[in-house]
Amino acid sequence: MKNVSPRYPTYVIHEGYDRELALQSVGDGWASLVNEVFDMMSTMKTSVKIIQVKEKWGGLRIYTDVMHGVLDKRIIDVEQRSFEICETCGNPGALRSGGWYQTLCDVHGDNRPIVKNPV
Repeated sequence: MKNVSPRYPTYVIHEGYDRELALQSVGDGWASLVNEVFDMMSTMKTSVKIIQVKEKWGGLRIYTDVMHGVLDKRIIDVEQRSFEICETCGNPGALRSGGWYQTLCDVHGDNRPIVKNPV
């Protein structure tokens, strides 16, 4: 894998992310979510590659090179759960505004307002 700068939000790697780069691409609090996807992929007989992992609009985003029904459902699930987990520490969190959207706990939220209905 090429040496890339972690957390660069538009970096697509067509050769595929490995687990280490995926974990470096978001905060430590979402490590369990990223690991859940990689653990599932390790048990599958498929050639699906993760080509991008990032935070976008306060939530985890994982993009693959092709669609795969079972894996896509797991990715959608972890992406949705990311809106309830602090990206920094992994404790319960909420989507917050204040410059840009981030999902953070009360400690890391630093009094930023909670977004009740982002859509």
